[in-house]
Order: sequence, then C-alpha cells, then structure tokens
Amino acid sequence: MTTVLKNDAYILLKHEIDSRGIKRKFIANKIGISPNYLGQVLNGSRTLSTDVAIKASQVLDLPVDIFLNKS
Repeated sequence: MTTVLKNDAYILLKHEIDSRGIKRKFIANKIGISPNYLGQVLNGSRTLSTDVAIKASQVLDLPVDIFLNKS
C-alpha cells in the first residue's frame, strides 16, 4: 500500500517544532489534538495522519509537501 506521507514525516515535524523552540502543548492546541497524542506521534508510537500533517504545516507555516511522498 502506498502512503501519502513520508515514512519519516513525524521526524520532520518533531525537528521543526524543536528547532523553533515551540512548546508542544501550544502546537497541539493549535492543531486541535491533545498534547499526549502529539507526543505519541513525535516519538513514533502513533502514526502521523494526513489531517494532522496538513494542520501542522498550516500552524507552522510550512509547505505541506515536505511531509509528502514524491510519486
């Protein structure tokens, strides 16, 4: 099965949040998810969904295609 998101999309998201020094709780609230859920995504124990990736890209003012597979 082909996935829309890169396998390491959650790592890219983690890097963006950490490099900006933004609190994860703040980002989670802006995205509309719980801080616990975001933490699970960022540590790889939960899969990053396309919806969360899109919302995160909007909140962080990133092009969504950094998270997408090229096909």
